[in-house]
Amino acid sequence: MYDIVSRMQKQKKVLPILFTTLMLDMIGIGMIIPIIPSIFTDPTSASFVLHGYSQNMQYFIAGLITTVFGFMQFFAAPLLGELSDIYGRKKLLMMGVGVLALSQLLFGFGVLTASLVVLLISRIVAGLAGGNFSIAQAVIADVSEPQNRAKNFGLMGAAFGLGFIVGPLLGGWLAGAFHSAAAPFWFAGALGIINMLLIFILLPETHHNRRAEKNFTLLKGFHNIKMAFQDVDAKPMYWTSFLYMCGFSFFTSFISVLLLKKFGLSEAGIGTFFGAVGLWMIITQVVFIRLFANKFTEKKILRVTILLLAATIAIYPLLPNLTYAYTVMPFMAIAQGLSMAYMGALISKSVSAEKQGAALGINASLQALSQGIIPLIAGIGSGVIGLVSPFIAGAVLVVIAWFVLFSKRT
Repeated sequence: MYDIVSRMQKQKKVLPILFTTLMLDMIGIGMIIPIIPSIFTDPTSASFVLHGYSQNMQYFIAGLITTVFGFMQFFAAPLLGELSDIYGRKKLLMMGVGVLALSQLLFGFGVLTASLVVLLISRIVAGLAGGNFSIAQAVIADVSEPQNRAKNFGLMGAAFGLGFIVGPLLGGWLAGAFHSAAAPFWFAGALGIINMLLIFILLPETHHNRRAEKNFTLLKGFHNIKMAFQDVDAKPMYWTSFLYMCGFSFFTSFISVLLLKKFGLSEAGIGTFFGAVGLWMIITQVVFIRLFANKFTEKKILRVTILLLAATIAIYPLLPNLTYAYTVMPFMAIAQGLSMAYMGALISKSVSAEKQGAALGINASLQALSQGIIPLIAGIGSGVIGLVSPFIAGAVLVVIAWFVLFSKRT
């Protein structure tokens, strides 16, 4: 009884701090979204860093910058989670947030000096440090009773959602207000340092029964992928999730470039667009998921939402003006929000109770892998075939995910 009361008290103290930490983290990470097009693909921008490079190479490098972040997260997230089992959550989380702050400052310096090498190094470091969300997941598990765990993990999703709204908005506005693409990264670095201090002062250590053995491996992410495709019961759902996330990553990696090239949006305009997408996703979480929860099964909802997402991805490069882009946006955001929520539920249902944690780690690795390989492919495709190619490829993969989910074997 004392343990339960103690855990509830710790939960009340820890969760608000963790929510703030994750939100500030995501704001800093999200600030780069409206900046990438202007510094890598817009020669008319004062902050453009790729003078002398062909358009093909500009698109390739824009994809590469996004890819290295996702790929480093793929390696780092499971490793940081295991390290926190050995050395404690607070220490590792504080270190991750601090290193992420330094990487933001380094990126700002790279923009000012127009150094591609510095920009790449900063994104590699940011990806390694950005894997600290796995530590945050472990903190939530430490302080949550089993019956409250899903609800508390939902709080983590809400923090990411709010950060996704504020980050691009703030990044675009700061770049426009100071007429410099480096300005958002000075702010993000300062925000990260404040975040690190908040963790140091306010967050208690939540993990006291530490593992003595140190048998972690740098290849844990690949081990998770192997596990996904060895689980006979859950394999179709993992395949569906992976193909779906690959398809959506094609969209997210180059939609900001499309907004610049086709509709002429500035950093502030791109940030506003992404902020609106994030707002619709939160509306989906708060309104539509609850509305459909007891009325339809997961598969009935996914039968519609996955195809709706594929259609909206395919149509974006064909839209004639920005008004149409904003009109299509709610359909895309709602379809994405519902699909991710109900796919997660189906994955959870496809594994036994003792495998729930492993399933969470496997799906996170699949998502990180998709974000680590797709932007580079999108960059190459955009340069060789044209800017329409990532959207067509993304739509095709999402449709294939639909067929995998609704095949007779699934």
